[in-house]
Amino acid sequence: MLGQKTSVKQLPRSIHQLVIISIFWHASNLIGDIFFSGDNFIAGTKAYTARQLIFGAAALGWIQLGNAVQHTAEISLKIKRKNCWKLMNIIGAVIVVISTYLFINEPTFIPKLNLFSYRPFAERPIFGFYSLLFCIFVLPNLIITAYILLRNIVQSSDMTLPHQVSIYMLASFVFFITLAALFDFVIPISTNFNQYDQFLKWSQFISVFIAILSGQYFTSVSFKNKSASWFLDKLREKMVDGLLYYNYKGEIQLANPAALSILHTTQEALLNKKVSSIFPQITDPSRESTYNKIRVKIDNEDHIFNVSIFEIRQSLTTNYNVAFFSDVSNTLHYQQIIKNRDEQFKEYQLDQIRYQERLNIWKKKVDESKYFLDTLISTLPFRFWSKNEQGVFMTQNQNDIKNRGNLLQTSEPDNKILPQELLARNEGEPQSFISYERIKKTVGDSDEEDSIEILNQDDYNMAVRKGAAKDISIFENMFIPIMAPSKPYKIIGIKIDITKEQRLEKERDMLQEQKHIHSRLEELGTICGGFAHDYNNILGSQIGFCDLALEVLDKDNQAYLFIQEARKAATRGKESLEELLNTIRGKTSEKDKLTEFAPYMIIEDVVKKLWITLPPNVKVKADNIDKDIRIVGNVSALDRIISNLANNAIFAMKENGGTLTIALKREVLSEPLITPYAPQIDAGTYAKITVEDTGTGMDTATLERIFSPFFTTKAPGEGLGLGLSSALRLLKEGNAGYTVQTTLGEGTIFNLYWSIRNEKMEA
Repeated sequence: MLGQKTSVKQLPRSIHQLVIISIFWHASNLIGDIFFSGDNFIAGTKAYTARQLIFGAAALGWIQLGNAVQHTAEISLKIKRKNCWKLMNIIGAVIVVISTYLFINEPTFIPKLNLFSYRPFAERPIFGFYSLLFCIFVLPNLIITAYILLRNIVQSSDMTLPHQVSIYMLASFVFFITLAALFDFVIPISTNFNQYDQFLKWSQFISVFIAILSGQYFTSVSFKNKSASWFLDKLREKMVDGLLYYNYKGEIQLANPAALSILHTTQEALLNKKVSSIFPQITDPSRESTYNKIRVKIDNEDHIFNVSIFEIRQSLTTNYNVAFFSDVSNTLHYQQIIKNRDEQFKEYQLDQIRYQERLNIWKKKVDESKYFLDTLISTLPFRFWSKNEQGVFMTQNQNDIKNRGNLLQTSEPDNKILPQELLARNEGEPQSFISYERIKKTVGDSDEEDSIEILNQDDYNMAVRKGAAKDISIFENMFIPIMAPSKPYKIIGIKIDITKEQRLEKERDMLQEQKHIHSRLEELGTICGGFAHDYNNILGSQIGFCDLALEVLDKDNQAYLFIQEARKAATRGKESLEELLNTIRGKTSEKDKLTEFAPYMIIEDVVKKLWITLPPNVKVKADNIDKDIRIVGNVSALDRIISNLANNAIFAMKENGGTLTIALKREVLSEPLITPYAPQIDAGTYAKITVEDTGTGMDTATLERIFSPFFTTKAPGEGLGLGLSSALRLLKEGNAGYTVQTTLGEGTIFNLYWSIRNEKMEA
């Protein structure tokens, strides 16, 4: 019956135990009634032993019964189970086993049991002893179960059906327990056990009803908070139609909010009111049926209702009826509302059509703008692309695709991403810079892509000097971030090939500079021609007077040495003027004047001249001098070269001071020497003259132009910018080479490489 009505799978374990205990108890008593009834059993016989074992098994059943009943009540009302009752249950079972053993093997032990000179089990020992066990181990469970049910009824605020089921359960439980106690204890004792030779027979049968009552109570009360009941309660509260719950007498117990609103009443006014008083046409409220168009007057207004009667079964023995009704008198009102909604919907459809037309026009304009923008980007004369926040290519024009392939929806390797691009993407700072790139072709038929070598400006300038810059391209690069509320940003990349423009600009600057130089040289030549003619006469007179002074003075006189040095200086001046005049006339006779000499003598002579005009914060060192070296060249040219380099070095150290170092040593080059800003020096043996200072150094722009005529970093009136240009010309005439190394803020080193006189040259 429980399986059919309540789905056994949903019943708790305690009810299963209750049913199994009842079956076990019934089976034990049934076997005892059939085979072991009557008083003809003598202690010690097999029949007596079997009867006691059957009775002990039945006692084990009802000992477990009380615990199962209490557990069922606790489970249904969500009361935590206490372990002490399990312990009591175990103790009771152990005592039943021991007492069964004593009744079989020591039948006189319990009857003779003496407690304070009183033998309680002398008459009817089995009834008395097991009654005591029942009172100790079963009766407390039954009393506590009744208390739990009563407390639930008192404390519950739910006055609907589950509350009434709890009252019904408590009343039924008390009734059956009282009935069992009456027939199993009260009547047998009051009649002195006449025709009552079986013990706890009524309790045995009543356990079945207790199991059934527990099952229906659990399904009625414990399931009230399950999802289906919760859903139905919420649905009942939210319904716009009315619901009236009433009992078998037709008395209303509950109404949902919609019913109260429709009937213009309250819950208290409807309580226990007959449903037929509201709907007179319902003659039999307990029968499921449907009533249409019931007219009811509410607050002097006529209403028309459709009413349906349903029966709801809550448990095995309880059921409720529900009257479901709806007010159809508002149908016309609802129809008008529907009509208005239809008109609004049609207007909405027209609006939607108009909106779609505007949307199509807007989309067409957007598409045209997109096509225009795509066409513009694709035909740009420079490379253009864009990337999203993660560095994935989103746009590429044709120039960029032609240069590095289609990279849309892909990203570059980390080693190919420039730091300027990362700065623009992560910091939102636009970046613009010039790059010098050389494409390295792969050798053979390799499938590898050509690699691009990134050069700095110094490497490019060196390649230009060597004439190896034809394969180098110059690009103007820009990374522009698309500003957004958060980092990183999308970026636009632009790469413009400015190689031709840069070369043309370079050639234009060179032509302008050469034009300026030629103009200055032409003016200088005209001026220097007249100056050299007049000054040559002055120097001739100076040399003549020096010769006369030398003839008059004694060689041991100190003035003799000074005049001799003055004559040397005047002679070098005359030679320089002669060289200047030859240059102006377009003639060079320096090659005919090449002689072999020791360069250390020129260095010592320059150092002596420097000491005269040396600033106090500048020192000169010339310790590392190899006096055995001989070179072939023009003595005055070397003097002018070293003097110009030394004077420039002293000028660079004039403010902060420093040390000028001049050195001479032999150096062998096993392979050509290639350095920036200087021509290549072939392999061979050279006299290396080093002029090093600890001055301000030079930047790249200055270093590129130091040998240009009329270029100077000195203030107006301090120099013409011809010293290093003339020194370079003299080096070329003497087939000498040079290198220059400079560090801004640390100093500059000039190295002169002059061919050394050797045996082959002598031959």
